[in-house]
Amino acid sequence: MKETETAADDVMSYKGLSAYLKLSQSSLRHKVMSNSIPFLKIDDAVRFSKKKIDEWLDELHQKNKKNKTFENKTDLFFTDGVNHQ
Repeated sequence: MKETETAADDVMSYKGLSAYLKLSQSSLRHKVMSNSIPFLKIDDAVRFSKKKIDEWLDELHQKNKKNKTFENKTDLFFTDGVNHQ
């Protein structure tokens, strides 16, 4: 981290994380309520550490690689139940 940067530069709100992950704020709130995403609670505000989020994404990526059950990369199914080939 450069001397002019602060730790606050690495802290995101729901809005910031929503843009970063391209997920809705509603989806993020559900993940916070189920403790399935790392977050910080500062008074009544929920914030996200970019470093912790990046680590969480790496862990998810590793789990997905281990649990890969698809025979080829075109067999992609999303939560909407539609095969997106």
